[in-house]
Amino acid sequence: MEKKVPNIENGTMARNFQDLKDLGKQMEHLRDGLELAEDDRIPDPIQVDDLEEKAKKH
Repeated sequence: MEKKVPNIENGTMARNFQDLKDLGKQMEHLRDGLELAEDDRIPDPIQVDDLEEKAKKH
């Protein structure tokens, strides 16, 4: 018996190549964590690798 694989379409991030180029331009202008810290902002989402720190937050 052969399983039928659903037709996978492009996601909703970019519907065409122009959208992809536009998203790339937006990403070039994103500020990194140090730049955000200079403006007293916190990068989002905060990611925690240490399981103990993660447990403390919950």
